[in-house]
Amino acid sequence: MKKFKIVIVGGGFAGLQAARSLRRLRNADMSLIDRTGIATMVPALPDTLSGRLPSEKLFRPLPELAGRNLGVILDTVESVSLAHRTVTCTDGTYAYDGLVLAGGSVPVAVPPPFEGPVHSVDSLEGAGALRAEIEARVGRDPLHLVVAGAGYTGLEVAAAARRGVPDPKALAITVVDTAQDILPMLTDRQRSAVRAYLEKSSITLCTSTSVRRTTGNVVELSNGATIGNALFVWSAGMRAAPIELDEQVERTPDGRIVTTDPLALPGHPEVFVAGDQAALTRDDRVLRRAVNFAFYSGRRAGKNLAGHLCDRRPKPFVPVDLGWVLPLIETSAGRIFGGLRIGGRLGLRLHYLMCGFRHFGGRRAGTFYRAALNLRRTPAPLSSAAPPGGRHGNRS
Repeated sequence: MKKFKIVIVGGGFAGLQAARSLRRLRNADMSLIDRTGIATMVPALPDTLSGRLPSEKLFRPLPELAGRNLGVILDTVESVSLAHRTVTCTDGTYAYDGLVLAGGSVPVAVPPPFEGPVHSVDSLEGAGALRAEIEARVGRDPLHLVVAGAGYTGLEVAAAARRGVPDPKALAITVVDTAQDILPMLTDRQRSAVRAYLEKSSITLCTSTSVRRTTGNVVELSNGATIGNALFVWSAGMRAAPIELDEQVERTPDGRIVTTDPLALPGHPEVFVAGDQAALTRDDRVLRRAVNFAFYSGRRAGKNLAGHLCDRRPKPFVPVDLGWVLPLIETSAGRIFGGLRIGGRLGLRLHYLMCGFRHFGGRRAGTFYRAALNLRRTPAPLSSAAPPGGRHGNRS
């Protein structure tokens, strides 16, 4: 019996689900290639700043999740040869009979005029670095956090940082965005509620504004403001992780690969694309990035690859939108089950419950369930802003 070589690129929700769907292939030698070697609960990363979730509960090493026939390779993918069926990485080249591309997303590149430290909260490493910088600098001269991008992540980072450092005199927070208004997916009422929360939290929101230049710790805005002693966070969009292919393929403007309905690469039935790397569609509309879509597209891609290797017809991926929640530490805004609007603390609790449900390990999931039940709980406060009573005190 031939032993198939299967390569999975990316150890996030899509890649892991693809691997789990392929485990039943007894005649398969599977390799999962990932740059970091950990599976991270990305939607919860801003909470490393709030202290509501300890960073050590937000990830799990991929080798712990690997099955008996799945090897984990720590490496960075550089290119894929569809003609020769090989994946070339920084430290080696790997042949495949079947391939799943599930490399996820990366931040949109920071424009060239920006000089000096630029933070992001797209990875555990990046979130930890920003937290460490806040801890090191807050409490000296007044510190100013400037967040470029008023989307999901940008607003979550601002709200989490305010929870971490409640005193606006110690940490001022400004969020800027080039759009005329925030969050177009919200209703006017929801948008007004978010604005009111930001104002109540002493978070300054500047729309129709861009960051013109950063030099060292100084940030200059297009509205003429110059902000000193600043920490700059770039959160102005995401794009598919770049992977060079030796053939031209159709991509969306943000780099996602257009596939067939079963998630196969056109002309290459042995290659499937899932998660944020794929242009997942419904009703001819490219869907937003979401854990739910990554999870189930990864599962379908894995099943279809297994079917292809066993001469079975692949099935189309039919996405089901379970909704979304924008968590803002003390409140929320969202829509679930297609059209039901949700907000306030109920939506916030649902966010943590769903993160726990989708987590990579039961023991770590309990942290999210406890957060959902007790929103006042702060098990990992910033060391420079720890409340009276020590590290495990609660902050209202």
